[in-house]
Amino acid sequence: MMGRFIFHVPRIIARVNNPRNAWLFTPEAGVDVALNQSDLLAKLIAEEMSLGDMMTLVRLRRGELAIVTEKLEPGAKAEGQRIADLSLPSDCLVMAVVRGDEMLVPRGETVLQSGDEVLALVRREAGRALHALLTNPAIPRG
Repeated sequence: MMGRFIFHVPRIIARVNNPRNAWLFTPEAGVDVALNQSDLLAKLIAEEMSLGDMMTLVRLRRGELAIVTEKLEPGAKAEGQRIADLSLPSDCLVMAVVRGDEMLVPRGETVLQSGDEVLALVRREAGRALHALLTNPAIPRG
């Protein structure tokens, strides 16, 4: 409140240490963005559980976009396919393919192999579609 009302700071971002106090961090109290650690952690855990081995590296545009990475499993739909031949959503961009110690700049002609780590920029729904291409549904998930 001091930052907003006394020092006239244009944008206030506050960290909520105790989730029971989250109700205090409102625009009326001078807070533009409240970062609730408990909520953030719960969302990260839920996301990891829902997408298996796909790991979100960075969230952008208020969580609308994400840079994700996932290892291509044996027997996945994308195994042995050229990137140009994959039915990727329009809001999914494959940015890099890591094969062993080598980083490949993906081109349409790049053929994906089992064990490749795929780095992509995606919207939420596109992440699910990419996950479906890179994983083998016959492999049981724990």
